[in-house]
Amino acid sequence: MRYKDDPRQIVVRYPSCCAKCQTRLPKGTVAYYWPRTQTLLCDGCGEPEYRSFLSAAADEDVYAGNGNPY
Repeated sequence: MRYKDDPRQIVVRYPSCCAKCQTRLPKGTVAYYWPRTQTLLCDGCGEPEYRSFLSAAADEDVYAGNGNPY
């Protein structure tokens, strides 16, 4: 199940910087956004954390009886 504060992969609309490594993120770059903390991470910093979130969310769905464990 998806919620409004779940992190998501976005395409940067305005030039920005990664909150973790300070890499410049020009317009059109793929990045990861965490709405609750308003954190924007570059592909290198954000992907492992985003994948971890997706894994935990899938586990929750399975435990709740809504997901497919296979």
